[in-house]
Amino acid sequence: MDQKPDSTRRQKARDKQDARNRARKQPRKLSTRYLENAALYYLQRYATSAGNFRKVMTRKIDRSCAFHQTAPEEFYAFVEELVKRYISVGLLDDKGFAAAKVSSLRRQGRSKRDIQAKLQAKGLAAEDIETALAARDAETAADDDSGESAELIAARRLAKKKKLGPYNPRPSKDPAEAPKERQKELAALARAGFSYDVAQKALQPPEDDGDGAEETD
Repeated sequence: MDQKPDSTRRQKARDKQDARNRARKQPRKLSTRYLENAALYYLQRYATSAGNFRKVMTRKIDRSCAFHQTAPEEFYAFVEELVKRYISVGLLDDKGFAAAKVSSLRRQGRSKRDIQAKLQAKGLAAEDIETALAARDAETAADDDSGESAELIAARRLAKKKKLGPYNPRPSKDPAEAPKERQKELAALARAGFSYDVAQKALQPPEDDGDGAEETD
């Protein structure tokens, strides 16, 4: 009995796998029950803002309705009902989300400008971001004995993380290269959203390089 060539069997296996992949990628036809289950599953996995939650669910609706050629308006309205309900029971809490994200990003050495851009992209209101930043920066100032601003402390953290300035274990010993190296380091901090003045100070040896300047995420 003739056996099929290996190439034929491999091609059939690939065809079957492609069919399974297409089936997995095909969006389900929506119902309000399915949409709420998907919403709760998402919130179990991710902390998010009301605006970002709305954006995620709208993408799911648009994809399913475009594929199945159904009207999305009923589901848009249902998502708005979910947003109101989840805010009322605390599943969506923009102020709490902003505070947690600001705290995490500051510990990573993120600048105020960078944090504002990231959190606005997550659907948070500018007022909630500013409130969270002010509260976090006030805590940093109270806990730190150096008298430095929260922005400078964050810049030092990033400099240490990227091994810039006083944290560079192998600085150039060539006097002609030192200015170029410093310009590159200043540019790295500027790209991260820090002002020129803050970047310059962050690249100077700190008077007290204690835990406050070393903490990283």
